[in-house]
Amino acid sequence: MDKKYKLACSLTGNIFYLKQMLLFKEMNNFLICDVNARLNEKGIWCNPSRYDIEKAIRSQVFDKIFKKKLKIQNSFTENIENSLKLKVLNLVGLSKKAGLLEIGYDKVIKSLKNNSIDVVLIANEDSKLEGDVLKIIDDRKILLNKTFSRSEISKAVGYKNVLCVAIMISNLSATLNSDFYKLMKFKLN
Repeated sequence: MDKKYKLACSLTGNIFYLKQMLLFKEMNNFLICDVNARLNEKGIWCNPSRYDIEKAIRSQVFDKIFKKKLKIQNSFTENIENSLKLKVLNLVGLSKKAGLLEIGYDKVIKSLKNNSIDVVLIANEDSKLEGDVLKIIDDRKILLNKTFSRSEISKAVGYKNVLCVAIMISNLSATLNSDFYKLMKFKLN
């Protein structure tokens, strides 16, 4: 990522790449989080930490920044997480349409050995990938994610009972990496 796209988090002051941050806006006196924000959009850019966001809500930091009393839904943080998950799954489906998705263990392992993928999703119910395969994933710094269920992955790619998919190295996989970063950072807290 280009260094000119770094910005201080409005909540913590810590520096992040803009692609790793979430955009908060005010709309009709409601606080909204735009997980699909473009880099040139205006609003409050914050790190994707659930802890920091919830703390800011409790302390009314968003009200102070926007200089007005904002309405915030009870399920605000859950909605952010669900939106991030949906965005990632939509990108996985888009990867399939673009011909950039390997589906099934055999194809994923072959692509791992060919060094042609940089994102691997494994259903959270599964524990088949072990040993040498996990070592390859670690050594090559390939993003491994076990957030989604078999049914969520299957629905995203349009097949039944999909346990494992991988996205080939591309601009789409780079976008997916930054969205996974946001989702995982949000879920950690």
